[in-house]
Amino acid sequence: GGPPRPGTSTKFYASGPDVEAFQALGDYGLEVRPLGPEVGQGKGIKMVYGALTKGLSAISTQLLMAAQEMGLYDALEVLHEETQGVQLDRMRRAVPNMPNRSRRWVSEMEEIAKTYEALGITGKMYEGAAEFYRFVGGTPLAEERAETMDRSRTLRQVIEQLCCGLK
Repeated sequence: GGPPRPGTSTKFYASGPDVEAFQALGDYGLEVRPLGPEVGQGKGIKMVYGALTKGLSAISTQLLMAAQEMGLYDALEVLHEETQGVQLDRMRRAVPNMPNRSRRWVSEMEEIAKTYEALGITGKMYEGAAEFYRFVGGTPLAEERAETMDRSRTLRQVIEQLCCGLK
């Protein structure tokens, strides 16, 4: 699960033959969520959940950058407001907070790609996401720390700054 935050508990997804033993950690503030007796299911949930959350952030950022580069950002934003309001809200929350995490997401995307390949599902989308996060990790936005980043920076401003890195 995610890192500890005020008002939430840290979640630990566990699997394997001794998964019940981890449940005792609940007495110390760790929310243990057992997944089953198979070794690797805990890692598996991390892979498929990250494939969605971090994969969507990569796709969203790329499509917004493409729209910006084609002079279509405003038109796309209106279209999203009319038809994809929930997704637009997600982009407005997630994308501005992504650049300073992008470097560590490279290896996660690569790991997801390998997991998918081992299952016989193409992992190429996640290889592309890893490459994209490498690009973002080379921009000045990636140098910011969560504690010091400009929280007033809009989604559009993030996209504009990332597009500067394309030149």
